[in-house]
Amino acid sequence: MINHFKIYITERFKKPLPGIKTHLEAAPYRKADVDELTKKQARQSGVLILFYEKNNSLHTVLIKRAYNNSSHSGQIAFPGGKKEEHDVDLIETALREANEEIGIVREHVQVIGRLTDVFIPVSNFLVVPVIGFIDYSPTFTLQLSEVFDVVEIEVQTLIHPNTFQQQMVKLSDGVQLKVPCFVLNEQIVWGATALMINELRYLIRDFY
Repeated sequence: MINHFKIYITERFKKPLPGIKTHLEAAPYRKADVDELTKKQARQSGVLILFYEKNNSLHTVLIKRAYNNSSHSGQIAFPGGKKEEHDVDLIETALREANEEIGIVREHVQVIGRLTDVFIPVSNFLVVPVIGFIDYSPTFTLQLSEVFDVVEIEVQTLIHPNTFQQQMVKLSDGVQLKVPCFVLNEQIVWGATALMINELRYLIRDFY
């Protein structure tokens, strides 16, 4: 299955991405698009959307961030983080962070493309979602200072009509808000990660 999916995604990347249309559907309480100056001044970061086969089914992995005083404490996200000076590009950033956070061997990942950039106002990050494949089911080693747990997701569940919902979430300042989100393995995924997943959902729906 994974080889057929890899071919499908590779071909799909030759066409325009759905981008802002899908971001607007999943944006919680802010604009999904920003001007070029804001993007240029934002801090750069990369995350890895990793595909692999497990139990004869296509999977991807999310992380549950460690509980601390950060604005993203306890949230569900793709492994990744900010660009360091020694990173050649944001693909290297995504691979390095995935290695540091959950033990993904970067040399084993085949990168085939990237989704539309996502701007995160609360932390002033512009995030590049990198799409990669690995030809085995990885064993995860958690960086406990950053990652509380991993959440493995069957990719096919992303296109299930009940997965994309509206749910109440609590912001870092304690305010509760009803937001568009994905409910995956009983975890609420919202904000920037939901924007990425929604674009991914549009890309993969013709595969299944």
